[in-house]
Amino acid sequence: MSNDRIRIFFASDIHGSEVCFKKFLNAGEFYKCDVIILGGDITGKFIVPVYDFGDYYVCKVGGREEVLKSKEELERTLQKIRDLGSYPYLTNRELWDNIVKDSSKMEEVFNKLVIESVERWIKYAEAKLSNKKVKCYIMPGNDDSYSIDSVLDSSNVIVNPNEKIIHLTDKVQMLSLGYSNITPWKCPRDIPEEEIEEKIARLMNKVDRNSILLYCIHVPPYDSGIDSAPELDENMKPRVGPGGQLMVKPVGSKAVRKSIEIHQPLLSLHGHIHEARGFSKIGKTLCFNPGSEYHEGILRGVLIQLEKNKIRDFIFTSG
Repeated sequence: MSNDRIRIFFASDIHGSEVCFKKFLNAGEFYKCDVIILGGDITGKFIVPVYDFGDYYVCKVGGREEVLKSKEELERTLQKIRDLGSYPYLTNRELWDNIVKDSSKMEEVFNKLVIESVERWIKYAEAKLSNKKVKCYIMPGNDDSYSIDSVLDSSNVIVNPNEKIIHLTDKVQMLSLGYSNITPWKCPRDIPEEEIEEKIARLMNKVDRNSILLYCIHVPPYDSGIDSAPELDENMKPRVGPGGQLMVKPVGSKAVRKSIEIHQPLLSLHGHIHEARGFSKIGKTLCFNPGSEYHEGILRGVLIQLEKNKIRDFIFTSG
């Protein structure tokens, strides 16, 4: 990797999809990248119980009940569930019913499955990248439990850049933050705008002002066009306007926008809003959100080439 030329692949919001994670790791070699970055919301949201009846198994995948009569069928279905972004859980109906009735037990099981999944991913990443020159950064997002931080931090190949200033080269620094302003779902890393502003300010105090600065902040800047999400009613349902058109509104962070306007990093990488794929310009800063289609097993990304202190070229990817 040259100090004057760096190729970056950025993706975000894979929400537990194992096939998307593997595609992310392969992107470095496929696109001949120097750096690959996964910008938050890496874990899934749902458990899929797989009932063990001794000589066969039963589960629901995509709303359809499946009966699995062999270990081979079981393994294929377990992988299918992981690829869709959920966590398969081998159990029986009585045990599962007891877990469903006990919220603390459900949380315990869910966190255990999340940690096991991230540990498996890290082992896979280390085997895949240990002899490669590509640098790999994986950051938690607002949806991700704090329980995964120690797993990410334990790797000697993967770097968790959250709340750090990372030197991508001698001349290029990256400021990273995996939080979001408060959402209707009150996720683990939803924090007030004032805290986001304070965290960015503390990080900016560590930046070498002679370096080229990049932002990697999970939540996009407010009213930037890459933060437009469906407007929700009091029942958390999307509002529909005249003619059946879905109503949208900006939901990004005002603190992030303010910081971009003041500090003008060369580029700013974001995720969080799956349907807001695109780019926008705030002053001299080019901001990106590659969007997400993890539930389809599709990895959305953006490939960016930096040369001599400028964005030479970029292209959105899908596959």
